[in-house]
Amino acid sequence: MKTHQEQIDFENTTMKRGLFVWFSAALLCASTITAAEKRVTSEHKPNASLLIDSDLLHRKLNDKNLRVLDVRSQKQYAKGHIPGALRVDVGNWKNLATADSGLSNAKGWTEEVSPLGLRKEMHVVVYGSKLSDTARIWWLLKYVGVENASILNGGWEWWMKKERPTESSTPNITATEFKPDFQVDRVEKIGLLKKLLNSPTIQFVDTRSVGEFSSGRIPGSAHLDWKELIAEDGRFKSETQLQQLFRKRGIVPSETAVCY
Repeated sequence: MKTHQEQIDFENTTMKRGLFVWFSAALLCASTITAAEKRVTSEHKPNASLLIDSDLLHRKLNDKNLRVLDVRSQKQYAKGHIPGALRVDVGNWKNLATADSGLSNAKGWTEEVSPLGLRKEMHVVVYGSKLSDTARIWWLLKYVGVENASILNGGWEWWMKKERPTESSTPNITATEFKPDFQVDRVEKIGLLKKLLNSPTIQFVDTRSVGEFSSGRIPGSAHLDWKELIAEDGRFKSETQLQQLFRKRGIVPSETAVCY
């Protein structure tokens, strides 16, 4: 049974986040479900890994079934980017996703994604300088039905540190008609989540800072700042390190993680 103050904290937290619990924690949720996705896809068809390292991406640059997406600003993109990369406007995608019924707006997502020239067999790699933006675009690609999408581990900074090739010209891409296939199981509405507060198979995970977590949270939430997933060199921590971190915070594979 929740106390009156806990109920107030829950209402305040959920109201600030609108209808869905999602973006700010895309990285953490993605990391916790990677093993589950591997199990599912191994029974059906191959799927790209969540992360791709710079060495592998460098070797794949001439692959006709590769599409690289840059989520940095237009100024940064024009100054230099990974060869063949197209720029995605994070602001446009965010505005569409957070608009009323934005996550079910098939016409809107067709207009946003079609210019990228994606085909079903393509492997899409997303990178940038701000990991939260990279994760946002990766998550939305997966949500609208792009099966093979990965994040460049370490992003633009790691690519430059490894002295990989760059270019400043914009590639000429032929648009394709993209038809979104919304993966609605990747988000959940607040109304249902309220009913699941005491479920033994649901673990709420607060991915905000310690200060934000202390100021108010969903009752029973585990705390894990998404920045704790990242090593000092800017890349993700190893799988073993992440598993240890999750266990330490009470996040286990047998439970469904709802991140916010």
